[in-house]
Amino acid sequence: MCNRWGSLHIEYASDEIKELYDKLKTNILNLDDIEVKPKKYYIAFTSGTNIVDIHIQKKAIKMWINLAKGTLDDPKKISRDVSSIGHWGNGDYEIQVSSDEDLEYILSLIKQSLKKNKK
Repeated sequence: MCNRWGSLHIEYASDEIKELYDKLKTNILNLDDIEVKPKKYYIAFTSGTNIVDIHIQKKAIKMWINLAKGTLDDPKKISRDVSSIGHWGNGDYEIQVSSDEDLEYILSLIKQSLKKNKK
């Protein structure tokens, strides 16, 4: 499913970020039966409810993992608590990435949200 927001999200991203988004998207979709739903300010990856929401910037990707504060097991501490500040997307954890260096680890964090939020 695509709507009028679909292509706008990646329009201003650098080639490296577009490539990173494609890798992320492919890996997230391979986790389970997940749908991509472009919204006005972010791209939602859903399985019944949102699992992770992604906002593509020019030189980075911001994502919000849909878990409540205190429920994400993040030993590397790459996520940021955004539970008390306004943000796009769902969930209390924000991660900003600009390379695929921690891709497997980030996917392990997304899997935690999938396990909790799966339809």
